[in-house]
Amino acid sequence: MKILVSWLAFNNDFSDGQAIKDGPTYSFHEHFYAHDRHYLLSAGKGEDIRAEKLLNLLNRNFKGREIELVYLNITDIINLNEIRQKVEKWMNGLKGNEIDIFISPGTPTMQTAWYFIHMGMKLKTTLYQTRAAKFTSKKDKPELIKVELEQSPIPTAVTILESEISPSGKIKQTEDYNITKSIESVYDRALKIAHTDDVTALIHGESGTGKEHLANYIHKNSARKESPFLTINCSAINDQLLESRLFGYKKGSFTGANTDMKGLFEEAHTGTIFMDEIGDISPYMQQALLRVLQQKEIQPIGGKPLKVNVRVICATHQDLVTKCKEGKFRWDLYYRMAVAELQIPSLVERGKDELKDMITFFNKSLMKKFRRKELLKFDKEVTELLLAYHYPGNIRELENLIASMYVFNDSIIKTKDLPQRIIIEESDNPLTIAYIEKEHIKRVLRLKKGNQAQTQIALGFGSINTLKKKIAEYKINTEEYE
Repeated sequence: MKILVSWLAFNNDFSDGQAIKDGPTYSFHEHFYAHDRHYLLSAGKGEDIRAEKLLNLLNRNFKGREIELVYLNITDIINLNEIRQKVEKWMNGLKGNEIDIFISPGTPTMQTAWYFIHMGMKLKTTLYQTRAAKFTSKKDKPELIKVELEQSPIPTAVTILESEISPSGKIKQTEDYNITKSIESVYDRALKIAHTDDVTALIHGESGTGKEHLANYIHKNSARKESPFLTINCSAINDQLLESRLFGYKKGSFTGANTDMKGLFEEAHTGTIFMDEIGDISPYMQQALLRVLQQKEIQPIGGKPLKVNVRVICATHQDLVTKCKEGKFRWDLYYRMAVAELQIPSLVERGKDELKDMITFFNKSLMKKFRRKELLKFDKEVTELLLAYHYPGNIRELENLIASMYVFNDSIIKTKDLPQRIIIEESDNPLTIAYIEKEHIKRVLRLKKGNQAQTQIALGFGSINTLKKKIAEYKINTEEYE
């Protein structure tokens, strides 16, 4: 049986509460319908009778066609997970049929759900959309467009490892990472991303905040967990090396290419690639990566195009939206990467309580690593200094700091055992309220990219003038943060 499935389009199928012939659903029946049955999906029955009005219009004008309204009881029409789950559950009953999915009607979230369902459910589905007549060359008939997407060999749904989830469903701590309260929601979102196989993700965060760990967490909790997880730092490699490392090359394609070499995308087939500092790649590599994300294929240097199945997770500490506005980064690539976005806060943003927790966590984990019998102990002044320090290198810096203490010390850590950057010298940087306020203002300016209005709000100052006076008083060079 050949089946048509589509959403009821309240915005386009109706005018003044009445079903119209110019809407996408009626137009499809008028020009393109060649099916045995049409399932017309609606979020919920409620008190709205427009669904029945459209059904009556279709039945009057296209007699004999089997058109059935399906109410899915969706509570939130912009909740992708709810929509996808309820549609998938219903569509399981259509197995064995040839299914055409008309994606034009519905909210953007409903339309997005069709992509995930097509890619992951392993049904005989084809996606179609239409272009209104006024936008076609003929001007008198709409155009039917087949959406070409390669279905993934990996199922969308995946069972999360029990070792990662507590009985209550909350994320447990891992041995190598402390998931504190402020980032629990980030990791919860990451688990949802892991459930959907083909979604690209973009992770925002300062250097050392744990972006690679978060990407690996997505990989380990996905259906790709048995395949490779490969990483590359895009900021440290020039165009030629980056291209060859990502896409590979064939023997003889350039001087020094003495043998065939697989790129990361080929090596990571059915797995995940984590691309750190994606904001640093050149316009040329932006175009090359866009092609990979759009067409699911790579072209080794000197070779032929090759289909690949890889989830791409990118990360950056830069404001890519600003870079796009400045013409330094492609909007189309940004939209492709940022299907799901995650933001990891800096260590300072997490607050003193969580900093204490992180110090304790690394003290315990590194004790095991260095095979010590006892935890390091910190005297009172050291504890105060550790909590007052701003950690520009974030979690990575804190972990390395405590590791160095285990290397060079056996007992109680005193001020003299700390690196000079931690110790605030009395002569140069007195530990006063004024100094702390100055450093805090500088920190927030850095976080807000020099935007004084946003900095004023974040600091809780009553007016922008208060901030400007502080900047002048402390002689802060704001240009450094723009």
